[in-house]
Amino acid sequence: MNKNLTELYAEHKGKVSDKWSLYLEIYDRIFKDMREDSLALLEIGIQNGGSLEIWARFFPLANSIIGCDINPKCLNLKYTEQSIELIVGDANEAATYQAILSISNAFDIVIDDGSHRSSDIIKSFCLYFPSINPGGLFIAEDLHCSYWAPFEGGLRDGLSSIEFFKRLVDILNFEHWTTQEQRVDSLQSFFDKYGCTITDEDLSSIHSIEFINSMCIIRKKNMQHNALGKRIVVGSDASIVAEVVTLNNLPYKLDPNLIEKQGFFKRLIRIFQ
Repeated sequence: MNKNLTELYAEHKGKVSDKWSLYLEIYDRIFKDMREDSLALLEIGIQNGGSLEIWARFFPLANSIIGCDINPKCLNLKYTEQSIELIVGDANEAATYQAILSISNAFDIVIDDGSHRSSDIIKSFCLYFPSINPGGLFIAEDLHCSYWAPFEGGLRDGLSSIEFFKRLVDILNFEHWTTQEQRVDSLQSFFDKYGCTITDEDLSSIHSIEFINSMCIIRKKNMQHNALGKRIVVGSDASIVAEVVTLNNLPYKLDPNLIEKQGFFKRLIRIFQ
């Protein structure tokens, strides 16, 4: 039986790794179905490098486990695991980015455990989310730092990393907007501040966003899997709201003109009740 991540951490004797206990529980849950995959993992920020050794044990069939750290002392780290590769440099600089992609040009898991500054976190998402495979995950750790001024944040700071990820919730629900804005328009203030960008197409591949204490987990899927889809109406007794049966198998389509009509919301509420 495969040991869970908490067990692997408890018995680890190699290079030091530093993770909060909550993270280990969450990773066990979200990575459970990926453990036997020949995946590619990128971790930005590795400190003493122990997490890479543990990931290599947790994902024994991984093709690539890449660690990136800006600290030049990391050049002294040596690994015996063939899947582990180490890149030293700023993950958001072009040369480092190209060095990472030369090892693997697509990832199933990207973990940002780097500087924890809002600028770096937002840049890393914009840079690496496009390289994540459908079904893959982008995970930002230690987002509690986004509430602190030294890490370019603060409670309700409009340009902090946590506020950026909150904004992605609106993008997830883009098909319900009644404005002419595009997804990228709602992020322009972050792009202007931090000098980064991401395409509307890449934003359309956000499938889910999960917030946990100090973490944000973003799952990617192809755009067609992210729409609300068709209305599924089952059963034979519609004696209260008879018209609902006419909606079965109809695709969702927002009509702003209907929303503006008086009484539409009341009718809509009755249908949803």
